[in-house]
Amino acid sequence: MMVETARYVGNSGSQGVKLQLLHVLKGTDLADLSPVTLSEEAYLDILCRCIQALPEGTVLHRLTGDAPRELLIAPRWSLDKKRVLQAIKDRCLQEGLVLQ
Repeated sequence: MMVETARYVGNSGSQGVKLQLLHVLKGTDLADLSPVTLSEEAYLDILCRCIQALPEGTVLHRLTGDAPRELLIAPRWSLDKKRVLQAIKDRCLQEGLVLQ
């Protein structure tokens, strides 16, 4: 559904999008539901598929996000933002996607 949403937004004439993974934070209703979050590998796969679904020239305003370390329940892998951003760049290169 995420890729279909990216395709829909891309075809709507939008000039840019923000893509972000789900953060589960302490003290929220979502935390009480104990949702299953994406692995880093699954997120990278979906992220690349979303980027591929967007028209060329679409501005990517965000590819990941930050959450306060003390509040973040999941996904813990997202705490190292520099490493995550490098993983995104590496995966995009593997997929032949150019990020500027």
